[in-house]
Amino acid sequence: MKTKMKHLVTTLILGVILTGVARAQAPTKRPLTREEKPQIAVVEFTPGPNASGMSAEAKRQLQASIAFRLMKTNQVHIVDVRHTREASQADLVAVNGASTAAAVRVGKQLKVSYVLTGTVDEYNTNGSATLKTRLVEVATGKVKHADELSQQSTSKMLTGGDVEMKTKVLLPIVLKLADTLSAEDL
Repeated sequence: MKTKMKHLVTTLILGVILTGVARAQAPTKRPLTREEKPQIAVVEFTPGPNASGMSAEAKRQLQASIAFRLMKTNQVHIVDVRHTREASQADLVAVNGASTAAAVRVGKQLKVSYVLTGTVDEYNTNGSATLKTRLVEVATGKVKHADELSQQSTSKMLTGGDVEMKTKVLLPIVLKLADTLSAEDL
């Protein structure tokens, strides 16, 4: 009995030691540097016919909000939206259109791996919005991810202004989009 107990204690100690050695030798997961992160340009989304109530300021805020939330995931590097606006403004409808060629052209100009494009299919100041997004891989011209996200305000809209739409409707969409894209293998 004493011998079995000694073997059991010895085996247990040896197991603890080997586990410690294995953990010490395992590579530690370090945060990616800016150069190692995929680079993404977020272009200003094009409003569709059901988004005529969206102001120019609301479009810029949407672009900046998406870029900020993606940056906060700490998994990608986001190109400054001012540079993205300069590169894409002349051909914004084409960049957000059905073909990926214009998005690839903007991506190459900005030297990024991906371009996030989209349309605002609905922007109702009574409290609802729908965005269609595409993440275009610049190297291949292929759509890496496409999504349609909608949100209805969960509380009564008082003014229907840009600030209220941003906080009650667009912010939940942007958060969903950032979560979805941060889960992608880029």
